[in-house]
Amino acid sequence: MRQTQIDRGKRAARALILGALLAALSACDDLLEVELPHLLTGKAIEGVGTAETQLNSAIALFECGYTAFGVTALGHEGHMESIAGVFGGGHGYSLTPGTGACDISSTSVNYFDQIMGARALLTTAPARLVPTATGASRGVYDRIQDEWSLGPAEERLSAIAAIYVAASLTHMGEFMCEAAIDGSELLTPPEVLKLAETWVGTALGHIDKFGEFAMPFGVARSAKNMAIALRARIRWANRDLAGAAADAATVLAADPNFRALITREPGLTRRNKIFHNPTDVGFSGMLGINNWWNPAIRRPNPVTGQPWPNPIPFNGSKFLGIMPDGRTLEPGNLPVRWAQEKRDAAEKAIPLNNTAVPDTRVPHIYKSIQGPGRHEVPATYKSDDDDVPYMTWEELRLIQADREHQLGNLQKAIDLVNLLRTARSLPRISGAYQTALLADAKEVRYMLLEERRREFFNEAGRFWSTKIQNTDVLWFPRGEGQTPFQRYNLQGGVRQLFASDEYEQNPHFVARGGLAARGTGCKGLPGSQAPFIAG
Repeated sequence: MRQTQIDRGKRAARALILGALLAALSACDDLLEVELPHLLTGKAIEGVGTAETQLNSAIALFECGYTAFGVTALGHEGHMESIAGVFGGGHGYSLTPGTGACDISSTSVNYFDQIMGARALLTTAPARLVPTATGASRGVYDRIQDEWSLGPAEERLSAIAAIYVAASLTHMGEFMCEAAIDGSELLTPPEVLKLAETWVGTALGHIDKFGEFAMPFGVARSAKNMAIALRARIRWANRDLAGAAADAATVLAADPNFRALITREPGLTRRNKIFHNPTDVGFSGMLGINNWWNPAIRRPNPVTGQPWPNPIPFNGSKFLGIMPDGRTLEPGNLPVRWAQEKRDAAEKAIPLNNTAVPDTRVPHIYKSIQGPGRHEVPATYKSDDDDVPYMTWEELRLIQADREHQLGNLQKAIDLVNLLRTARSLPRISGAYQTALLADAKEVRYMLLEERRREFFNEAGRFWSTKIQNTDVLWFPRGEGQTPFQRYNLQGGVRQLFASDEYEQNPHFVARGGLAARGTGCKGLPGSQAPFIAG
């Protein structure tokens, strides 16, 4: 019998503990540092002395999955299409996440077992998760609370573990239509996000007892700020803009330049997969303005019932520009560009006859990739060991801007965007354009969406999450059409689904109709977020 997704996550977690991450390494200053024999046995991980190593393994597992997810996100965000024939499923709006071992090849985008496996390494106690779960309370967090005495380190390690439990659950709540934890009842995205928020509270409780400290390995200067910033993300995704903005304000008051990172190092499972796959090795090319998906002959936007515009708005990543008055959108919500979407014979960008300047938040280079010809590829990261932003002050400011827009404080929303522009030496919103925005809250919303699209370029799904919350105007293909170059079928994923075995083997899912339960966790959510499922 095939195992369920959660079982595979546990297996991946156990393999990581017993495998290469727990080998003795010569480095002394990175996430893989351990002080153990060459290989830990099953008996060895029962020992209290392995607590910190097991925690580090969970962090490493989460981080590997997160950057693999980032490659998938580039497709769901409309930035990339697969060009090489060996990466056909890479950017096709996949309905289900990649499962299996993390970063086993340049083309692998397996992330699900890693995100779920990290949580399984940390806690499997039903009382701390979901009462209907079947876990054995044997995660490292469980043992720290129930079995082991770690002295002064106990609260610190417990706080770190709780933060990563929250991060794992947040990911599931943001990007899955439904979830289950260790064979539990079906959980909807709001339920998963509320559980994640509970774990942030748990982390903050441990931090209050221990005192402030920096996260390990340079992840964040402040564990408390990382926890509160994560809660801001959770609340934003759960449509609690008031709570999210309050958390953002708390973090920014303490650290205006706040950043939390997914740390990267050279080598399999530790490299920056978002750099390695699309930029370094190169299997995909960046997409320009979407005038290749013809909505006139396909179903309309399922949220509005209206045909999608042609070209598709809020799409296209090549040679993006900003006008001197800060404008990033042309009529029809097409992006402002400073150059055409192609290069001349000397491979120089062909300028447009306008006054736009390049938007440096969406950098790209022209190079040969694993496929025919040369293509634009992202240039956000420069090497395998470039860290990936997880939560940043920029995202917190945009959360605040969303709240100000919700309250009708349009000038405050614009001012917050201008803070981001000033930090990047980009044109601020001003003049007649600003006046026009102040007269139209809808246009301010569109401006904020485009700002997120550019600010979060190559940041592992932050704009994908934005699309999920704004499906009335941000395009998903819903299982229709093909990519423009290789003609790969677009699968139509909005939020993703567990693989079929969860629906076929989890008794709670079976009782809901088995495969018929796919996507039901999205029912009732704003924006008709369920993926399109053929048949």
